[in-house]
Amino acid sequence: MKYILLVLISAALAAPAAAAAGADCAAQDMQLFYYYLNADRDAKVHDYPTACHPGKTSMQMPGWLDKALPAMLERKVWKSPEDGELSEAAVWQTPVSILYEFNSTAGKAEKPLAMEAEFSDLRIRFNMSVDRVARAKLEGSFEGRGGAMLASLDGIARTFDELTGAVAKGDQKGYDAKAAELMKRSRGLFSLLFEAPEKAAAKKAATRYTPEARLLPGYRGVSLPLAGSQALFVEKGDRVDMLVTFEAIMTNDVKEKITATILQNVLVTAVVKPAGSEPGVVQLLCNPNEAQYAALSLAQASNINLTRRAPGDTALRAMEIASFGKLLK
Repeated sequence: MKYILLVLISAALAAPAAAAAGADCAAQDMQLFYYYLNADRDAKVHDYPTACHPGKTSMQMPGWLDKALPAMLERKVWKSPEDGELSEAAVWQTPVSILYEFNSTAGKAEKPLAMEAEFSDLRIRFNMSVDRVARAKLEGSFEGRGGAMLASLDGIARTFDELTGAVAKGDQKGYDAKAAELMKRSRGLFSLLFEAPEKAAAKKAATRYTPEARLLPGYRGVSLPLAGSQALFVEKGDRVDMLVTFEAIMTNDVKEKITATILQNVLVTAVVKPAGSEPGVVQLLCNPNEAQYAALSLAQASNINLTRRAPGDTALRAMEIASFGKLLK
């Protein structure tokens, strides 16, 4: 009996240690991947000591990547108001850096179920970075390995959804399983750098995974009735702006009907499509302040319109109030 207890205790102690080691190795792989894409990388990155790859004492940067990198650094594939122009290498670095952040965090987390907000933030940033890779059309990147890498990132996005879902439910066992899967998938992404292009290309997914749209800690789900003509074309996962039309006192104390963009870049978490002539209903993910303005709009506006954004468009812009008085001057 004592022997059995000792075995059980040893196994219980070994499990967290193995998980931490797995996280450390996944983090190391992601760190190397990130530095492989740096213009000013340290020379030791080319031959980095490691204990994470059986049969190897060091990881050597793939020669083909060393040759391809100058062009990847030079080629601009993305432009945004926040980040400016980004190179092909930089666009790939973003999801890799988030995976490094996750694996570093997960390996040290003593109470992961208390980290719902942190993991949800990582999930959102990761999904946005993967969407950027897809919209930049980088399937041919990495000498033909890009499609397989995008498929790998999609698989990681699915696992992120499942992991954060487990955390939200307080499911420790589910979290442990998905954290281990995320670590494994991170390492699988890294391994694609060392595969022949034709072998990697065979792993390209036929369809892309669409991340779940869900409520997040600190946010509110705001339900709005919506005209059928709008609700028909709004889908769960869309990002929208809210345009509100109402009467306001303008210059010379003249009351005038105006339209203002009250909310920008709001995520749609649910849609009820209209039946016949009935209005539809959408649920928006709002922070508490946005939720108040949404409620005020419902109470005072004569009309509310939601305008859909293109995938990946998350920029916030200063918007001038629209009025016919301004237009006809």
